Amino acid sequence: MAFERDLQPTAAIRGHLQFTHGGLVTANYFINPLGYGLRKASDKFDVKAAHHSLINSLPNGSLLLGIQARLNTLDVLSKMVEGVDLDECEDYATEVVSSFERVRAIQPQTRIFLLSIPVGASNSGISALSRMWRGTTTTIDAAALSRADLDAYDEKANEILSRIGGDFDPIPVPAALFQWLWEHYLSRGAVGDPVAPTRAGVLDDATSAVFRSAALDEGAQADSNRRLRPSFVPVIKVVQPDLVFQPSYQAVLTPRSFPYAGMSFPGGSEFLSVLEGMQDVTVDWGMRISTKPAEQVLKNNELSLRRLGEQMDQRDQEVSFAQNTLMSKAQMLGEYNQHFEVNGGESEVSFTTVIAIGGASRDATTDAVNTLKRRYRRFNVEMTAPVGAQVDLWSMLIPGSAPRRAYDDFAHIVPSDMWAGFVPFTTSQIGDDSGPVIGVNLLSGNFEPIHFGIMEAALHDLSASFAVTGELGSGKSYFLKLMAVLVHDMGGQFLAIDRSQVGEWEHFASSIDNAVVIDLANPTVSLDPLRLFDPRIAGERALDSILPLLDLSPTSGAGAAASNLLTPRGIAEHGIRSLLDFLQVVRRLRDTPGVGEDYADLAARIGTVVDRVPVLFDPKLRPLRLDAAATVVRSHNLALPTAEELTTPHLYNRLPLTKRLGTALYELVGVAAREAFLTDNGRFGLLVGDEAHHFTQTQVGSAVTSDFSRDGRKHLAAIGLASHDPATDFQGAAHNLIPNRFVFRQRDETLARNSLEWLGVDLEEAPFLLQILREETSPPVGQGRQVPEERRGEMFMRDALNRIGRGKVLGPAREDRAEAISSTPSGKGATRSALPQRQEIA
Repeated sequence: MAFERDLQPTAAIRGHLQFTHGGLVTANYFINPLGYGLRKASDKFDVKAAHHSLINSLPNGSLLLGIQARLNTLDVLSKMVEGVDLDECEDYATEVVSSFERVRAIQPQTRIFLLSIPVGASNSGISALSRMWRGTTTTIDAAALSRADLDAYDEKANEILSRIGGDFDPIPVPAALFQWLWEHYLSRGAVGDPVAPTRAGVLDDATSAVFRSAALDEGAQADSNRRLRPSFVPVIKVVQPDLVFQPSYQAVLTPRSFPYAGMSFPGGSEFLSVLEGMQDVTVDWGMRISTKPAEQVLKNNELSLRRLGEQMDQRDQEVSFAQNTLMSKAQMLGEYNQHFEVNGGESEVSFTTVIAIGGASRDATTDAVNTLKRRYRRFNVEMTAPVGAQVDLWSMLIPGSAPRRAYDDFAHIVPSDMWAGFVPFTTSQIGDDSGPVIGVNLLSGNFEPIHFGIMEAALHDLSASFAVTGELGSGKSYFLKLMAVLVHDMGGQFLAIDRSQVGEWEHFASSIDNAVVIDLANPTVSLDPLRLFDPRIAGERALDSILPLLDLSPTSGAGAAASNLLTPRGIAEHGIRSLLDFLQVVRRLRDTPGVGEDYADLAARIGTVVDRVPVLFDPKLRPLRLDAAATVVRSHNLALPTAEELTTPHLYNRLPLTKRLGTALYELVGVAAREAFLTDNGRFGLLVGDEAHHFTQTQVGSAVTSDFSRDGRKHLAAIGLASHDPATDFQGAAHNLIPNRFVFRQRDETLARNSLEWLGVDLEEAPFLLQILREETSPPVGQGRQVPEERRGEMFMRDALNRIGRGKVLGPAREDRAEAISSTPSGKGATRSALPQRQEIA
């Protein structure tokens, strides 16, 4: 058995600097992984280039780590409340409290990436390497370390980081991380495994650590009545005598061989991605590396080639396969040598990879080991759990650990550009760093919560606007209502246009105190732009709506007459305060000798609509005021044109009057929301439109969409749009300026292609995603073709940083809120808060 004093090398800690018993000094950093997921190949080559720069800049003996740990539920909840005054937002406080049990039930995990680099020796009188071979140890007195010594090590570390560049944004770890990491290793996958230190301040910035003692029983001999040789069983039982926790059963894997023909990038070389999505166990990886410059590699190749020539001369008369083998080796060596001669800035990387699996039971760990071996066969990578070397390889994951023979026994040598194709420091994370939890990440396999900080985006100079696409019943409307209720609960306000015949938004609004519901066909408020808006802009807004409604050009006779009347000067001169006043002025001027012809045409055109739209001409109705926390405008009785009618000139010219009226009113609602929300009133405003083409295909609607997308971040506002076909509806600003995009189930092949291309996926590089969207995203099953509760809300997402991933929308954690936003007001409605199934991520 191995004990802590044999494997824990730390003698002293000063912040992120570690001083080992062997005299080695390491600097340790958190690494910010690069976005990967479903991004295009061109983006992935940029990630590879960053790793190429990294590996060529690291000193020998550097250690790269990917540590898996449970997310702290309280950390998740604290991210949900960033920037929210819970004293003022009691509804959101209730949502956060309700989220506690749900997050804990999901058991989300994360992967922490670390980099440990040697920066010197603590005693220059005797080298760390000599001390290691002599078996001597050094006791480090932390108090005796001078500021000058620490500054020298920091300067050396900063010099290395400067060569690496800022792609990975290294952040010094707190001193307490070393203790946390040790406790995690001892309890890997078991009950006592500590939660991840995912936020600053979680770990105290101590200057020392207390490392628990433990026994590492290689072969788990204590579980057997008969004594077995440790080499017979590649399992480590880690027992901590001072704790009551159950022991952790661990196994260590390492690659025996990589594919002879190489590994293609992207898609075939990212072998560490296989580790995600394991059930009932925790999987960590570590990689210790050393490099040789190209000059040294070329010299070594010359010596190797000379030796091969001598061997071939000695066997030139021998009849055997050896001659062919030597020829093959010479050819490979020549190709290897040419690679370094042609590629400038290349180096040779020797690396040892260790994968540590830990679980609460021996069976769980063994099953996970077999699962990983099967997964690696897809990559043609042979994995082995070397018997007798489990503890030695286990120790490699400890920063500052002394080299052991096993590290060299299982090392592999590749050129640095091939190593860069492994891209170990990558993530499939999507969403924001904080904000309400809207779902969980399915692509990463760790079920991390997806935060969407819609009200915090402006603080990060990002647009909070979003767009959704999917087929009927896929979850678009549900998601829109989810975002609306979250905005409301966090102290914002929203306006939603409800086109549904059943009034699903009206049903939803009934659960919100003091919500306002407006029916445009049976109005209780006026949308008269001359009464809604400030006199300085009222005339312009009225012209935007009236001229298309009356089929007039601004430069035509009647159009020019209207334009002249609705200038600020004309409004003041004629005392126009409403559209009804405007009509009366037009009729008066119609009878004026010499100018009446154009006004007669204008009066006749207005006369055809005045009695049809009281919402514009009834002076008894009070003007719409968007000061309510929730406003729902029902437009189900309005006749609206199709997307084809809006985009085809001859069809648009033949639009019936009813559809022109509907379009004008629809646009006026958007314009009213723009004037109300795009002002600095200190309150976040969300405009929701479930018929995107009415906001993107008309001149006024396109302007509204563009203004929300461009200026929303400046004025705490956003727009949320939904459509069935993004290729038709999400054009212009909706395509170029709305960063947050969501794609729900789409079984039609053409629409599915349009949706994924709008998302940013290159289907020529990843054609399999088309099948996943059509057949494996919230798939209807069974005779009733119903979507199981645990599969509802699955979607693809592209976030504000252009990261693309796959997730599942959860819906509100509060049961009353979840019931209120169900799609069918007359039915019970299934909530979307069902927990996701843990599935193997391909």
